[in-house]
Amino acid sequence: MKKYIVLALIILLTGCNSFISDRQMVLDAPKTLKYNKKTYYLKNNKDLGTVARYVYFEKKADGKNWNSSIELLLDRNKDALSLAERIDLRKKVYTNTGVEHFDLYEKDNTLYAFVIHAPTEQQNNWQINVSKGKDLEDCGFVQYQYSLKIPKTQKLVKMGKVKLIGYLKKYAVDKELERLIKAEWTLKCKPAPLDTPQSNEQ
Repeated sequence: MKKYIVLALIILLTGCNSFISDRQMVLDAPKTLKYNKKTYYLKNNKDLGTVARYVYFEKKADGKNWNSSIELLLDRNKDALSLAERIDLRKKVYTNTGVEHFDLYEKDNTLYAFVIHAPTEQQNNWQINVSKGKDLEDCGFVQYQYSLKIPKTQKLVKMGKVKLIGYLKKYAVDKELERLIKAEWTLKCKPAPLDTPQSNEQ
């Protein structure tokens, strides 16, 4: 009798483990993140199946009114892209969409990148994005991106384009990238809860 009970337990546990492994993985995204002595709150998340995004703003900010933000990205990497292939793909996308100032490179199995966005009719500020991403086993590609808006002051307006980009890179991009490089990596995935909503916006 004991043998049958043990066998039944083994089958039950095996079935549970198989059920968990078949469930889609989601990013274990915290409700808040701390960066450079500021606290950011999860206010927007969308899971489209292949890609999930989690966007954080400061307490009184939102998607229409913000100065800095953090975005966590989970690409479940269905195409099994390597970091080198991902870099090549992003370079093509940036070039085809008119983004002039960017760089991407791989170091210690980590993808680092920055993009500098010039002001537009809709956005009057300069904006920099710096990011750090890794391939996580049984999860996909996970990226941490920090974005910062830089007001178009008279000082920046008077600079020539080459000098301006050099200034932004030295005093914003390089500083934030160095901060990301030194930051401990804590992001991980977990099996999706059965009642996980696909999106949430605030």
